[in-house]
Amino acid sequence: MGDSSKRLPINDFSQIASLHAMDMQIKTLFYPYIMTIETALKNYTLEAVLSYAKSEDFDDIYKNYLTAYRGYHPNTGDYKKSWANRLRLRQTVDGLIFREQDKKPFFKHFRDRGRTIPIWAIFEAMTLGEFGNFYACLDRPIKSAIVADLGMPAQFDSEALLLSIIFSLKDLRNAIAHNAIVSDVRFKTGGISKNIGKLLKSEAGIDSINFSDITDYVILVVYLLGLLKLPKTDRKRLVSGYEGILLRYKKELPRGIYGHFVRTEAQNKLKLLKKYVMKS
Repeated sequence: MGDSSKRLPINDFSQIASLHAMDMQIKTLFYPYIMTIETALKNYTLEAVLSYAKSEDFDDIYKNYLTAYRGYHPNTGDYKKSWANRLRLRQTVDGLIFREQDKKPFFKHFRDRGRTIPIWAIFEAMTLGEFGNFYACLDRPIKSAIVADLGMPAQFDSEALLLSIIFSLKDLRNAIAHNAIVSDVRFKTGGISKNIGKLLKSEAGIDSINFSDITDYVILVVYLLGLLKLPKTDRKRLVSGYEGILLRYKKELPRGIYGHFVRTEAQNKLKLLKKYVMKS
């Protein structure tokens, strides 16, 4: 299983095959739910942006509503960082339009008619990471409208939490899309805010969520699917599907190898997660 097979005391090729199979099944299980969340978050954001901007023109939106830097005092580090993020976003969107202009029919349609590419078309082509940068640059009132529409709790800084959630999912989505290893969470490109764990403890009653185990990502995805009003049967299917994968490979793999990927508290977390799904 990539580099992990070199680090672990794997005795034969059957164990390597089992690890590969477990990882592939986890990715297959996650994929439709991650795509559902990505599409929904873009739609919620687009709806809020259009409601405030009253325009589909990216240039109008960029000038008037992608101005998060104004929320910081000039000459502070946060102000300069936010301003730099905004400049990078402009470059990102220009690059995206260049990248997609001959691939996506609607890009070509607007270009050939001398019209500005509308924001909804840009959203269609954005990666989750690019979308996260767009969200980061939005004015706080628009972010507040988004998290309110989602039903995220008011007692947290949900505007900042949603940004952290987007980037944590971005790493998982990229790993799935590029068929990289997910079961040992090596796909993480940086630390994940401890406040996500606090949010999930408050909302789902599950403690010790630190994203050192793929189980924690299952909990986060189930929580988000609940916010998006996905039917309870679908959320239960995700939990039971993941639990089934763990039960199978716990039998097939030596304890030391299995424990490298799945923490001992995973089963208790899943038990609490099932209770949360039934109540939500």
